[in-house]
Amino acid sequence: MPSYQFNSDNGAPVCDEVMQALIACNTGVETAYGADQWTERLNPAFSEFFEREAFVFPVPTGTAGNGLALGAITPPYGTIFCHRLAHVVTTECGAPEFYSGGGRMTLLSGAHNKITPQALRQALSDHGIGNAHHMQASALCLTQATECGVTYGLEELAELNAIAHGTGMKTHLDGARFSNALVHLGCSPAEMTWKAGVDLLTYGTTKNGTMNAEAVITFDPAIGAALRFMHKRAGHLSSKMRYMSAQLLAHLEDDLWRTNAARANGNATRILAALHACPGVEVVHPVHINEVFVQLPLALEAALVKVGLSLRPWVCDGQGNGVRMVMSYADEESHLEIFEHTCRNFSKNCN
Repeated sequence: MPSYQFNSDNGAPVCDEVMQALIACNTGVETAYGADQWTERLNPAFSEFFEREAFVFPVPTGTAGNGLALGAITPPYGTIFCHRLAHVVTTECGAPEFYSGGGRMTLLSGAHNKITPQALRQALSDHGIGNAHHMQASALCLTQATECGVTYGLEELAELNAIAHGTGMKTHLDGARFSNALVHLGCSPAEMTWKAGVDLLTYGTTKNGTMNAEAVITFDPAIGAALRFMHKRAGHLSSKMRYMSAQLLAHLEDDLWRTNAARANGNATRILAALHACPGVEVVHPVHINEVFVQLPLALEAALVKVGLSLRPWVCDGQGNGVRMVMSYADEESHLEIFEHTCRNFSKNCN
């Protein structure tokens, strides 16, 4: 029985356009450590993308990006306000604490892994701004889209960032699925970042078609100056930086980021529509991007496994029997059709 996976967009292959960019840059001798022609194009390319001067630092993983970004705005005596289920808390082995030299996380709650303005205000009040007995309130970290695949609206982002800035904090956006969120909101990169008050972000591309290329991006020259040294000290100033930079440039070219993300989001919409027709399916979180979180009837789960689908168990809001499905730009049409056909048969047999 052939098998296929909808359990993570990390498993998708490198898209053809990015692979061609890698091959194209693999000629001749280039100056090492980011002084090559591709890396020198990053700041201008992303400045155009964001409609404002941007300072770009390529890294191989999102964990490295989040750690560096938060370390740049959090001193050893500082704390980072974030959701208690944020990826930076649950799945990065203390990278922000490591890169900040001892900073701490202050954890907040909220539905669909979103922080509310009310929760942030209360947490800041409880924390005590400027109290020498407490760690300094230094950073707000928001994940866009959240780990539940739900996006913050532009007004929500602006309000949260304004609260943070009002206390002297800087704000960071974990954009592991940045492009998917942009496609869902239908806004510009500028509107979802600096126009909404974001100081720096981790720009994710690996889930959207590249091999190993993420980037820390800031619009603040002072933060950029600090990151220049931290980037090297952390071991992320790669000697052959051109290979990461070529991927990031290819991701921007001809709006490849949009094409891939729109396809992944659209595939999730198809999966959701198929599931909606099945009795007993409970959709746990709104489907904004390419992630679908559901509670499945055991019979449907068994039917999907029988036709070759590899399901990833996921505890959804403390309930068992949850499944996370993550679509990618590379999902095969035949696999989507198998899923839809299986759901139709299940629904027919239930009637």
